[in-house]
Amino acid sequence: MTWQTFFDLSTMAHRHLVFVYGGVIAVQLVYIGWIARNWSRTKPSTNR
Repeated sequence: MTWQTFFDLSTMAHRHLVFVYGGVIAVQLVYIGWIARNWSRTKPSTNR
C-alpha cells in the first residue's frame, strides 16, 4: 500500500479507513492534551 492508494477516496472502504485513522488520531491527541492539562495542574509534593 502506497500513500497514493491509502488516500484514494474513490471507494467506501478507503474512505472508511482514512476517517477511522483520522478519528483515532484525534482521540489520542485529545487524550494527550487532557493528560498534559491535568499534569500541569498538579502541585509539587512537599514530602522531602
